[in-house]
Amino acid sequence: MTTQNSSNEGKDANAASDSGDSVGLERPFRLFAVEQRVLAQNVDGKVIDIGAMESKGGEYYARLDVDDIAVESKRSPELALKALVDKLTFDYLDGLFTSEGEAELNGRLQDFPSVEFELEETLPRDMTDRTPPHLF
Repeated sequence: MTTQNSSNEGKDANAASDSGDSVGLERPFRLFAVEQRVLAQNVDGKVIDIGAMESKGGEYYARLDVDDIAVESKRSPELALKALVDKLTFDYLDGLFTSEGEAELNGRLQDFPSVEFELEETLPRDMTDRTPPHLF
């Protein structure tokens, strides 16, 4: 199992606040290569089917079912999943969890190749400037 941060790695929430940038929260996700499919799991444990994992000649290719997101061939399913993580944003993946139904699975997810990673969820500005909302 591998842990990977999104491209926003190394940004501290307080540092972002001090610089005037948006503050975000890191949200954990996992991707799995399961029987020629790519499954995603969120922090609530919901598992959805988001794409295909193909294997040809010892090389692995991952592509999502939505938006033509794909990765070039990799030597292992884990490497293909890691490459896929670099193409994901919180809003995109969270939108898939909102729109997709739960995937049906035979077996234990922990038995399949996977990667763990975090994506930064950007908070609305009124939640980051530490002022309470206006009461009317």
